Amino acid sequence: MDSQVRKKLIETAADLFYRRGIENVGINEVIDRSGVARMSLYYHFPSKDALILAVLEHAAEIRLKALEEAKQKGKDKDPRSRLLEIFRPMKEIVGEEGFRGCAFINAATERADPADPIHERVARYKSALRGVFARLAQEAGVLFPDLLAWQLLFLWDGTMTEVYIQQDPDLVDAAILAAETLVRFALPQPGPGR
Repeated sequence: MDSQVRKKLIETAADLFYRRGIENVGINEVIDRSGVARMSLYYHFPSKDALILAVLEHAAEIRLKALEEAKQKGKDKDPRSRLLEIFRPMKEIVGEEGFRGCAFINAATERADPADPIHERVARYKSALRGVFARLAQEAGVLFPDLLAWQLLFLWDGTMTEVYIQQDPDLVDAAILAAETLVRFALPQPGPGR
């Protein structure tokens, strides 16, 4: 029962924080919208920040799991294709109703102090995402996997932001083409006579 209450609070808060911003949503609204008693909320989350961190943790698990599933779909493909396969979940993310850009970037913007635990949690998620890109780049035999990982992360974040600003999910296709170009140029080029 406790896990159901916790899950309901996280899902309710995630929806409210994403749609309206974490600083624009109070604990009372989360309580009212979730239908959970105040004491139950404070039993699971001693503060609003604890709730925000739980929401970000939950979102990170979902996003990283989607990338892992995309990696698995591409496991029978060549390493270059596997690298590009992880951009496919972005189409689903930006196609979600009420898409407002990257929830992590939004949270980091609202909590701009790098020492803030919410900002730190966002940085850990972005580092994990970059790690996924780097591992795939390494498997693909890219010459500078860390550099490519950073470039793909920039492309990922920029695309999420621009799709929201322009309200155009088809921009993901342009991002996939850009990722293909980055990957192609990062792979070792065959030398003369090969």
